[in-house]
Formats: sequence, structure tokens, C-alpha cells
Amino acid sequence: MPDLRKSFLVMVLLGLLAVTACGVGSKPVPTLSHDFTTATPDSNYPTAMPTFTPTPAALGSSENPVVIAMVKDSPSLEQQTALIDLASLLGGHLQMTVIARFYNSYSELEIALQRQQVHFAWLQPVEYLLASQKGLATALLVSNHLGVTGYGVQFLGHSDSDFEIYFNAGTNSSTADARAALGQFSGLRGCLTQKNSLAGYWVPLGYLNLHNIPILESIQTFSYSASIRALYIKGVCSFAATYAISADPRTSSEVITELPDVIEKLPIIWLSPPVIPNLNLSFTPQVDLTMQSRFSDFLRDYARTDAGKAQLSLALNYEVAALEPLPDLAYNPLRELLEASGVRLSDLLTD
Repeated sequence: MPDLRKSFLVMVLLGLLAVTACGVGSKPVPTLSHDFTTATPDSNYPTAMPTFTPTPAALGSSENPVVIAMVKDSPSLEQQTALIDLASLLGGHLQMTVIARFYNSYSELEIALQRQQVHFAWLQPVEYLLASQKGLATALLVSNHLGVTGYGVQFLGHSDSDFEIYFNAGTNSSTADARAALGQFSGLRGCLTQKNSLAGYWVPLGYLNLHNIPILESIQTFSYSASIRALYIKGVCSFAATYAISADPRTSSEVITELPDVIEKLPIIWLSPPVIPNLNLSFTPQVDLTMQSRFSDFLRDYARTDAGKAQLSLALNYEVAALEPLPDLAYNPLRELLEASGVRLSDLLTD
């Protein structure tokens, strides 16, 4: 009987040892869950914040001032002060913030226009053609200089030549169109100034090309007075082209002093219309119609006063007698002539 009890105790002890051995290093069996919802991010993940686009400040506010610009690489202190004062005067009258800014080159100004950092700009003809071509500016006002808002070109011939004159000095106008008047220059050589000049080179060439009038390679004289002298002495060129309407270079002191009979010796064969507008004020697409009208009305009224003429002339470094409305289509004749001449507008920049 004692042996049977000992055997039973040994079997129980062996069974306990086996169970203990099986439990060492084992892992608990996971319980299955039927919850398939997405877990909410815990505190280790940033919480997404709502985004919004700020409303830009109104144009003309202190945070978003109206900028009037012009190209001038080294403006004098007087010119800078005059343009800054003009901007301040505009701002005070229109109850908005207006500032002035100079740019060293047209290229710099164009970048500012593209970035919408300029709202009005005083532009020379080539500058305007480039800006308008890219939709960056539209003409608003043009300056009246020496009584006119634009200038043209005149073709001169020598009185010893057999050219027929198509110009009436009494009315200061031509009596025939360009094709009829300039056709007599076919196959001849002209004196032109240089290849960065509108009136002295590309506009005259544009008239000839537009009407299919071939000429020999032109002589570049590099100045209007040199063109006049070369035509006067004969043997260099058969005709010459100069600017006209705003003034006549034949009457300049450097010419008429040395050539007192130049008016008789070098008559005008044909005179163009004023196809080259003067310095203009243009606006950008960010300027609405109301602001355009307010700026235009104030500046035109101010330019009628003696103080306004003086300040505008100083600010623009250009004699201003008045400011007049100017539509973009006023540039179409010039666009056509320059296209016929074959010039690249960028090549006409002087900066």
C-alpha cells in the first residue's frame, strides 16, 4: 500500500513538471476582435489646421500703395524730388497712398510690371510698344511737347536734283501719299542716322519697305546734322531722312549757322503724319476704370497750371505743355511701320 502511494505522488509530480515546462517562453494567444474602425491619431501626430487665403489690401491703401514708375538710370536729385512730390500730391488729392519709383532700365521695369509691382508708368514709344505687346500696360495720357503730341519724319532732297516736291510749306503738310512721293527714291542711296533711332532710321526705312521701294544700302551718319551736311555737299547720298513736326533739324543752330541757305538747298520732298507718339502715361491691368479716370482727370487739370507744367517737366526730364488722352490704337501706324522695317523692338532700347 505505501508503494502504491509513492507511485501516485511521483506521477503527480511528473505531471506538474511537464505542464510547467510547456508554459516557459510561450506567448498568449491573441483574441480576435470584430472592431474594424480606423484608429484616431494619437498625440504623436500633428493635428491638421484649416488653411485660408488672405484678402489682399485694397490698391491705394498704405499696405498696397499705387506705384508710378519710369525708366531713368541716374535721375538727378531734383528729378527724384519732383516725381516723389507729384506722387504725394496725387495721393493727397485722391486720398490714397501713391509712391514714385525709378528703374535703371526697361528690363527692370518690365520685371516689376510682370510681378504687378507697378501700376502706372511713364513710357517712351519703344518701351510702350514692348509693354503693350505683352499685355503689361495700356496707354492713358500722352504729353504735349512743343505744341504737339507726336512727331514724324521728313525726307529731304537736294535742290539740284530732279525730285518732285510733294510738300506744301504753307500748310505744313504733304500733297501726296508716301507711295507716290517716295517712289522717286527707288534705287538711290539715303543718309540715315543710326540703328537705334526711330525717326532717323527705322521709320523712314519702314515707309520705303511698306511701299516696296528698294534703295541702296544706307549711309549711317550718326546724327541728323551730319545727314543734312552730307546731303548738302552732294555725292554722299541722294536723300536724307530726319525727325519732323515737333521741330526741323535744318533750323538748328549747329546747322543753319554753317549752312545759312540750307532751307532752300535741301527742300522737304515729303512729310509723314505724326506717327511717333510722345512720352505717355500707361496703366496696368490691376488699375480699374475708376482709378484710371481719377488719375487722368487730376493730372490733366494739374498740367493746365503753370506749377503743374513746371513740376511735370522736371519730374519727367521732358518739357510738358499739357497732357492729353491717348488710346492704344494711336500706336498702330508705328507698329505697322516698324514691322515693315524688320527691326526687333528690343534692339531699339537704349538701356
